[in-house]
Amino acid sequence: TPRSFLGKTSTAGDLPNSNKMETGRTRRDFIQSLTGIVAGVMVAPSLILPTPQAIAAGEEVPEGGGLMSAANVADLLHPIPTFTIVDAKGVPFTVVGEDARVTGYFFTTYPEAARVLQLAKASSDKAISAAKAEGQDPDEVGTNPWEKARISTVPLDSAVTLVYKSFRTKGVYFKIAPAEEDVEDALAVTGEEDLSEGKVPLFYYEDFTLDRKDGTSKTPLYFRKNELEKEWRRKNPKEETPKLMVTELFSVLAEMVKPGQTDEELCNLAFVAPKESEKKQQECLKKGGKAPAFVIGQRIVVL
Repeated sequence: TPRSFLGKTSTAGDLPNSNKMETGRTRRDFIQSLTGIVAGVMVAPSLILPTPQAIAAGEEVPEGGGLMSAANVADLLHPIPTFTIVDAKGVPFTVVGEDARVTGYFFTTYPEAARVLQLAKASSDKAISAAKAEGQDPDEVGTNPWEKARISTVPLDSAVTLVYKSFRTKGVYFKIAPAEEDVEDALAVTGEEDLSEGKVPLFYYEDFTLDRKDGTSKTPLYFRKNELEKEWRRKNPKEETPKLMVTELFSVLAEMVKPGQTDEELCNLAFVAPKESEKKQQECLKKGGKAPAFVIGQRIVVL
């Protein structure tokens, strides 16, 4: 049977609930919100990794008591790059959805960030052209705010920290957004129609492990189904591909720091970044030059 902390994910409705961290919006709602022009400023809290249960329940829970510490989890996540949209100075772009929440996004893959940025530019151009065609004052219509945007990179531990902290402070929200094709692959397993915004599917095979240089074996959790399948076939060319399983990032993290957790298998997990992420991370940092990769305390809000 599947490991308890990864959950049952082979039937519809089994994708683990990420402890009320979704808002009810879907990824489709997010994509539809990429037009408009407004600016603003926020004050962000310092970076910490709080206990997920405290965030979900709105309660103060003392640090510690879980199988893994927040620092251990951060070390596990840090090598995984995420990608986000910022301006030339590193100020992040955020959008306002139908729920009126100002939200910034960290994408699990570079291609997804690039796709969304291109869509945002095209959507804004279309809205501006329509406004001008209706005779609106060009000064009021403004210019496309996405034209000077660039893709930057933030380690997954920092992204997760901002996600957790934003749900406690109730100011600007941050969410991690998986690639559209990865969502579709997960839904093909669960049988559901859509994935709540903010949930991140992870793919794995039961009892499939990878040997590490230090002599240990880890259970890999992949952000991409096809990369999991490719690695399985490389290591097991003559064996039948096992049943694909799906779990969810924040559900796994919650179990890692859950007080009283005793499942040692949690300590044997390894997150596997999309294959091009490290290269794209370096390209983003190089393109950003001396500018910060991500400015905390400011934001560009797009309605």
